[in-house]
Amino acid sequence: MAQMGNHMKQTLPHDQRARAREFYAGLCGCRVMNSPRPDLDLYEFDGGFVVGLFFVDPADALPEAEYLKAGWLEIKVVDPASFRARVEALGVTAIPFEDTSRFYFHAPGGQVFRIAPMDGGV
Repeated sequence: MAQMGNHMKQTLPHDQRARAREFYAGLCGCRVMNSPRPDLDLYEFDGGFVVGLFFVDPADALPEAEYLKAGWLEIKVVDPASFRARVEALGVTAIPFEDTSRFYFHAPGGQVFRIAPMDGGV
C-alpha cells in the first residue's frame, strides 16, 4: 500500500507571483516558508501540505487552459460560501463542471481547485 505525500510542485509564469502570493498567503492563509532559491515560493497549509511554486519565463509554463488536463486539487474550508466569495473577489476563473455541489476554479497560474466543506463528503 502506498500513501500520498504532502508536497506539490507547480510551475508558474513569473508575472503571476504577486497574485499567487495573494492567493496562497493571503486568501488561503498559508504559512510562507523559507525558500532555498529566489525563483521558488513555499506555502504550507494547515495540516502540513506544502505547495512549491517555481516561477519561470511565461514560455516555460503551461497556459491556464492546459491545467484542465492536469490533476485537480481540493481545498477544504469551514465556510465554503464565504471562501468562494473571497476567491471570486480575487478575480479567478470559474471552471464549469458537472458536479455543481462544489465551486471549481483556476488559482493564479492555472491550477484547478474545488472548494469543499471541512467536514465532509466526496
